[in-house]
Amino acid sequence: MNTEIIVWLALVVVFVLVELATTALVSIWMVAGAVVALIVSLFTDSWVIQFAVFAAVSAIALITSRPLVRRLQGGKAPDLNTGLNIGRTVTVVAASQPGRPARVRLDGVDWSAECACPLAVGDVCRVTGLHGTTLTVEPAQDTAAIH
Repeated sequence: MNTEIIVWLALVVVFVLVELATTALVSIWMVAGAVVALIVSLFTDSWVIQFAVFAAVSAIALITSRPLVRRLQGGKAPDLNTGLNIGRTVTVVAASQPGRPARVRLDGVDWSAECACPLAVGDVCRVTGLHGTTLTVEPAQDTAAIH
């Protein structure tokens, strides 16, 4: 077995392991390119040709499959249960002014929060949105609803 075959076979294995270790399509296109380059290495010893085939096949696989993946996903991000905290009440643990983040506590966990009005320590707020890891809150009207 010549060196080129061993190298391309090792790269196929590495790219497959990388793909299996991630939750998104990261290296699947390079798996295809490495497999075709492995086959090409059976016919030529030229690293230039093998690498050119690897790069071309990987690029073509990427270009042709991305629209298909987007269409299958429906063009929207998967639901990550981000709305579970909407409507819940939180307690302010670090005061803030509009435009500056506050710290609020929800189920014993501190979150960064933003609010259009000033917040003081101890204020009770209701979660109205979530942007990344920052909750959007507003002062709660009914403080008896704390749980």
